[in-house]
Amino acid sequence: MFRSLIVPLDGSALAERALPYGIRLAQSGKGKLILMRAVLAPAPRTLDGAGMERDQAEAIAEAEQYLADMAESISGQVAEVQTVAPYGRAAAKILETASHLQADAIVMATHGRTGLSHLLYGSVTEAVLAESALPVCVVYARPGEAPAPPFSPYSARVLVPQDFSGYDAPAVHAALEIVGTRGELVLMTAVTPPDRVAYDEMGHVLAYLDQQEEADKLQARDYLETIAAALRERAEPIQVKIDVRVGDPATGISMAALDEGADLIVMATHGRTGLRRAVLGSVAGKVLRSATTPVMLVHPHPVPTAPTTPDHEGQFGRRSRVTSFLGQSDEERAARSSGALHR
Repeated sequence: MFRSLIVPLDGSALAERALPYGIRLAQSGKGKLILMRAVLAPAPRTLDGAGMERDQAEAIAEAEQYLADMAESISGQVAEVQTVAPYGRAAAKILETASHLQADAIVMATHGRTGLSHLLYGSVTEAVLAESALPVCVVYARPGEAPAPPFSPYSARVLVPQDFSGYDAPAVHAALEIVGTRGELVLMTAVTPPDRVAYDEMGHVLAYLDQQEEADKLQARDYLETIAAALRERAEPIQVKIDVRVGDPATGISMAALDEGADLIVMATHGRTGLRRAVLGSVAGKVLRSATTPVMLVHPHPVPTAPTTPDHEGQFGRRSRVTSFLGQSDEERAARSSGALHR
């Protein structure tokens, strides 16, 4: 469960838009919020650095007072609120604090003037995404736009893209930690349209484009229905919907989130070093740039799956992987997330 969440703040109203999401996620797991603000004093005003220690102390005191006021404003809404004001650069201190305090996730806003495209060019959010091994929930906060009302995990609709790979199960498990019994998961995948007619070695047509596309869609639906059936048979069943699309996966995910009225997108990234690939051009990175729905990126250990057709692959390509991997107990789900189960 998300029992300890870090919400980085910088004193701006835009950064504070992540706070309601952090509160709701903490409420779903009866956890605590860690409000933090990295502190940097202004550059020394004299060559000898006189007054530097005083400036640093004043900057820390200001940050601590700000965080105390923010903690007071949300008092009673979560089980516990902790504040921390480390001295140093924001991205490094966010990651350091998350590790030191053993946080379960980071919830933060991106507020570049060009939305998420700014994220890819030097922002604090980019640096955190690139290095964090924890789930990172990115909330959109564009200047001049009214903040969207935060969702309630108890009744949230969460879109969970699946790509027929070993990363599917951990993304579902992360979503299950958020959604309550009145919520709904939308399992979604995108089928890459075929680009050539299939022939046998004698040159006879095996399947035309429309036939291949229909077969891939049926296969994808069967795969998602297998996962949905396991979810519906849990001790605490959950509502599940299936959404299969044809075309570019990132576009499909963004459009599915809008069409389904999703409150949150929870998806895995396949990058091996934190979430760096999400920033450098993977499907997850494209979703970050194009979606308007908040996105939680999970960097899990992959859970092996056994392909039923050897030449098909994951990563939202043409593939064939059907596996039932959702157990009933928390212990089993935790073990599967780490790759110990799932055979």
